[in-house]
Amino acid sequence: MNEDPKDVVQEVFEKVNAEDTFARLIGMRLVELQPGYARTIVPVNEEKVNIYRMAHGGVIFSIADQACEAAGNSYGEPAVALQNSIHFLAASKAGDLLEATARVTRRTQRIGWIDFEVKNQEEVLLARGQQLIYFKGREGGRP
Repeated sequence: MNEDPKDVVQEVFEKVNAEDTFARLIGMRLVELQPGYARTIVPVNEEKVNIYRMAHGGVIFSIADQACEAAGNSYGEPAVALQNSIHFLAASKAGDLLEATARVTRRTQRIGWIDFEVKNQEEVLLARGQQLIYFKGREGGRP
């Protein structure tokens, strides 16, 4: 089956934004998708801060994870996370707009390596890390 990569990317883009109910719950959106690359955003509001009034680490991790999900699935076959590593480097606060970028930097038939970064609207690097993914193959259907 020869599919146009642009069609695959568009289908994954629409699926992530329409069917990721957790992302919708916290106001997270996929805003850019290319083969092996994704960019997501989420606003930080009062409901997303911790006891220190900083963006909760779960919000920062979640935006990174969604970017990795989209980048990994952008090839048109289901991909799932096997392992994540995140390094929190700076704090964020309510009113910030977070942006995560993820890029598949290595890929075999079944395993992929993704590097990601999370920044705020001032380009301050808040977190960076890696995600190891497993490509399930087409037997599981489209992502």
